[in-house]
Amino acid sequence: MTSLRQAQGNARERIQQVAEQWFLTEPVFFAVYCSHRLAMNANMQCPLRTGQGRIEYNPTVIDALQDNQLNELLKVEMIRILLQHPYARQPLGCKPIVQHAASDMVISPAYKLAWIDLTKPEDFGLPVGQHYEWYAARLNGMAVHLDGSRQSEGDSGGDSGEWTKDSSASEGTSKSQETGEAQGTGKQQVETDYTALWEEDPFQARLITDIIQGSTMWGSIPGGMIELIKKAAEGKIDFRSALRGFRASILSRKRRLTRMRPSRRFGFEQMGSHYDFTTHLLVAVDTSFSTGSDELGRYFRIITTFFKYGIQEIDVLMFDADVQGKPFTLKEAKKNLQEFKVQGRGGTNFQAPVDYVKEHPDYDGLIIITDGYAPTPEVPPHLKAKLLWVIDNESSFRIHYESLRKTGRVCLMEL
Repeated sequence: MTSLRQAQGNARERIQQVAEQWFLTEPVFFAVYCSHRLAMNANMQCPLRTGQGRIEYNPTVIDALQDNQLNELLKVEMIRILLQHPYARQPLGCKPIVQHAASDMVISPAYKLAWIDLTKPEDFGLPVGQHYEWYAARLNGMAVHLDGSRQSEGDSGGDSGEWTKDSSASEGTSKSQETGEAQGTGKQQVETDYTALWEEDPFQARLITDIIQGSTMWGSIPGGMIELIKKAAEGKIDFRSALRGFRASILSRKRRLTRMRPSRRFGFEQMGSHYDFTTHLLVAVDTSFSTGSDELGRYFRIITTFFKYGIQEIDVLMFDADVQGKPFTLKEAKKNLQEFKVQGRGGTNFQAPVDYVKEHPDYDGLIIITDGYAPTPEVPPHLKAKLLWVIDNESSFRIHYESLRKTGRVCLMEL
């Protein structure tokens, strides 16, 4: 029986041999491989995983794979890195098993594999051709069975929005082994292990972008996948960074003196200071563009996540050609999403919410959620409220970014 030390040596040597073959045949894969450190991890249940600048491998599992299986497995992980799924495109609030399935759904239609059966969009009744974040958001909103289990006849079906994947194989497991080894809790642990190293890493994302932009020879990568990779490397304003920066820019605090806290300089001889957060935020939703209640619910949950601390009050306002009604709290907006379908639906006038915060100077910040198709508003130089534009689609983002950024921060948030 092969010892762990023998398996480690064999696995490392086999992986390096695959990479050496890529030097001439798959130059992009070779460049990505060289940008990461190869490391052994016998405790994980998946054969390979990437992230944090490493390619980790389980020597025991790798030792059981055939050469063509190992080659395909490595290629898939290199593609994930090229798509920047482990580094720059982390969907907010998604489970690891959902992240891995969503990544598969982007790869599987464009990159056909002989042995590995990746999760496909049709496995969950989803359309082909959507981006990673879109699939992750849809899967995360479902009661999804990703562990290979089947629903019983008594379980609810498609009418409840619940989907079950009939899994035929998973990465690192041959099709003959799948039914005995990749079921239930074990399958979930494997899927969780795959994405355990995934986290936002601007340095690694920049490194991969440089590799992509400097590549002219793409080897066996299909043309459709090359386009997806190049698109993933194009510069975007990450909405998480934009939201964090916007929050920091609008936080206002009110100083009051207190004898319960000593002065830093004079101790208890002088009164100390206490600061209360007094920031008011207005979220203006463009009701003239076709965003459903599910998408609005996700926007509101993201806003809640980023602004739950330090903001005294968050109001939501609807507008199209004009302001529609009065603002109500974010909590009320999340409970009554259907109201956004009733009011508005006329043309779009960005001047309306800007004028509103001009007339209501208590607001420190204004977030406008829109598709971006309207003239850029005139923002008074003395306006107290700072602006953040949240654009819901990439084409509009590219068209309107330069003009809108003159009035405030702009970010793309596709859901």
